[in-house]
Amino acid sequence: MNHLIEIRPDVIKLDLNLIRDIDHDAGRQAVLRATVSMCKELGIGVVAEGVETLEEWLCLEDMGVFLHQGYLFSRPVFEALPEPQYP
Repeated sequence: MNHLIEIRPDVIKLDLNLIRDIDHDAGRQAVLRATVSMCKELGIGVVAEGVETLEEWLCLEDMGVFLHQGYLFSRPVFEALPEPQYP
């Protein structure tokens, strides 16, 4: 927690282990609410990783987390990235 004050990141990423089953786990919800509140006061954005279900996404949105990544939105698509173009 001290690092949040000393480093002052623009954004933190919430680990998928916290996000998993957040929609029906009161303990995870309590930790997330406290984290989001603290980050809001410090001006730090929050990204949730590992969002896999619509229920998780809706729960996160309801608790004030609006940046998400996970299989609900897209599987990794490294093969679809274009080849770099060099001058």
